[in-house]
Amino acid sequence: MGKFASRLRIAGTALIVLSASVCWSAPFDNAPELSQSKLFNERDLQGWRPTIRCDANELSPQDREVLTELAADDMSVHWQAAFGILQYDGAGKPIETERHFGPCILSFQWKCEPCSSATIGLPGGWSVAIGDADSDGADQRRSSGAIYQGCRRVIKPMRCTDQPLGEWNHMTIRVRSHQVDVWLNGCRIAVVDDIHLDTEGPITLDGGPTPLYFRNVVIEPLKVSSGEPNSQLP
Repeated sequence: MGKFASRLRIAGTALIVLSASVCWSAPFDNAPELSQSKLFNERDLQGWRPTIRCDANELSPQDREVLTELAADDMSVHWQAAFGILQYDGAGKPIETERHFGPCILSFQWKCEPCSSATIGLPGGWSVAIGDADSDGADQRRSSGAIYQGCRRVIKPMRCTDQPLGEWNHMTIRVRSHQVDVWLNGCRIAVVDDIHLDTEGPITLDGGPTPLYFRNVVIEPLKVSSGEPNSQLP
């Protein structure tokens, strides 16, 4: 009887500690909820286009037409929609949304194959990395959740919360006029809070050299009045 009571006390203590830990982390990790506005319709690539990184305005109309056709062909070969999943074979050029966004909340699920690395391009020139958590070793500059602007600045994730390779991950990215936050699988893992976002832009998907998969890609634009707090934010 004494051993049984002792085990009950130990189990009760462990439960209290676990509950306290969950309550302590919840306000920090709680990702914002968003309404469903799909960027990927699960059937085809409607709403997406190839990213053309050279200045098309400097080309002749004929060259511009040829470049556009080549980019469209590349997109159709390397990016496919099948069974509700946006599949990328790792060998093509980036794609982007036809629509431009400012402050927003972007949510999606993704999984990858070994050695895969990708970037999610955001308005204002910022990007968030996703990919194989083991491909970077101790260097986390390209680990899932790392925030960077070109090659000039990198915000490393505070912790690794990737699912095992080949399993689906859920990422939420909140872009505000002064801040970018990243949640991965329910945990807030990275934040940069001294930016100044004053331009709109597309959402871009880029990566390689091995396949990546996306699903449930949704977005919610955030309405921010000049000088007023955003009531949609937690």
